Formats: sequence, C-alpha cells, structure tokens
Amino acid sequence: MVDCNFKELSPYEGDVGEERDVTMLLPRINQLTLKGVDKMTHLWKQGSPLHHICANLETLEVYKCGNLINIARASSSLRNLTTLEVWYCKEMAELITSSNAQCLEQLVTLKIDGCEMMGEVIASDGDEATYHEIIFKELKCLELYDLQNLKRFCSGNYTLKFPSLDELYVSKCPAMENFCNGALSTPKLQEVQTRRDVRRCWDLNATIEQLNKEECEVSEETDKNGGHSEDHVP
Repeated sequence: MVDCNFKELSPYEGDVGEERDVTMLLPRINQLTLKGVDKMTHLWKQGSPLHHICANLETLEVYKCGNLINIARASSSLRNLTTLEVWYCKEMAELITSSNAQCLEQLVTLKIDGCEMMGEVIASDGDEATYHEIIFKELKCLELYDLQNLKRFCSGNYTLKFPSLDELYVSKCPAMENFCNGALSTPKLQEVQTRRDVRRCWDLNATIEQLNKEECEVSEETDKNGGHSEDHVP
C-alpha cells in the first residue's frame, strides 16, 4: 500500500453485520508493506476487519508514514509477526507500549531507521508491578540506525530478556545513554556492530554507554574542526 491518504486502515465501511460478512470473505495475508500513508496515526483497532485479516501476518514493513504514532493498537493481531521494519516515521515517539510488547514474542528481526522523534522502542505503561519481564524469545537480529533522540530501548524498570539475540547493530544514535534501566539478559550476544567497527560485548548496557561517550567525543571534535569530522568511514 503506497502513498494513500487513509487516516485508518479499514477495507470496508458499513453496518456491523455487513462488515462482518465482508471480513469473512477477505483472505488473511502474511505480508504487509505500508509506504507514504501520511495521514494514518495508528494501524488498525482491535476488533476491526484488519485485525482479522492480519491475524497471520508474518512480515510488516512501514516506510515514511509521517504521522504514525506507534503500532500498539494493532499489537494483538501481530502475534505471528517474525519481521518488523520501520523506516522514517518522523512522528513515532515509541514503537510499542510495554503491555503490548508481549505480543511480539515470535519476532525474529526488528529494524528501526530514521525515526527522528523516537525516544525509546518500548514505552512504559507504568505496569511494572504486573509485567515484571518482557521476553523477546525469538528475536535474533536488532538494528537501530539514525535515531537521533533515542535514549534507550526501554526506560521502564522491567527485566528484558533476549535469549536468542546474536546480531545487534547500533549506529547514529547519539542520545542513547544505555540499553535499558532494568535487568537485562542477552546470553548469546557476543558483539555489537557499529558503522565504525565491531565491539566485543559482555555487558550490553556498558557497551552502549561506552559508544555514547565516544559519540560525544566525536561530536566535540567535529565542533572544534568547524563541522568537519576526521572520521572518514562511510
């Protein structure tokens, strides 16, 4: 779906009975790409026809949807999602909320690029007492690129577990102070890739803190040189 003016995705508008009949006739899809759907602020609501149609969705790609806030409303129909890519959604402050993140337990690949307003990937609902842990049990590959305001993956006091994560790419995230505030488990992660090099990683929070320190030093050096960095790595 490319360059549409929809405010909300819905295949049909009619009374409840007609909508239910139409929904049952529509096939379920396993891949959806949204590009340039600028007026849309949310994907779809729980209980909407799209909730049924996307129940088996495995791949979701979202590009340049300028007003999309997050994917939280659609999360309950994303339980089978394995690949999620979000690029250049300039108003997205977070990807999903903590209470909805549990729905992404089948996710294998997550890539986020160029979302300039994003401050965290998982925003706290203030539900730490209910959800002590957030587990991405299948996530193997995580890429965070050119997220200028990203401070951390999650700021809530949750235990984050990534038992399968073995590929992590972090680059051009100058505001990122650490990975999370709560406990963190990444037993298979041995390195973090950046645009400059590959870092051995025994403690992900410590590695992110070191990268942030170096990013600040590069920025200071760039300012001293009149806006020209000595880093020639593309």
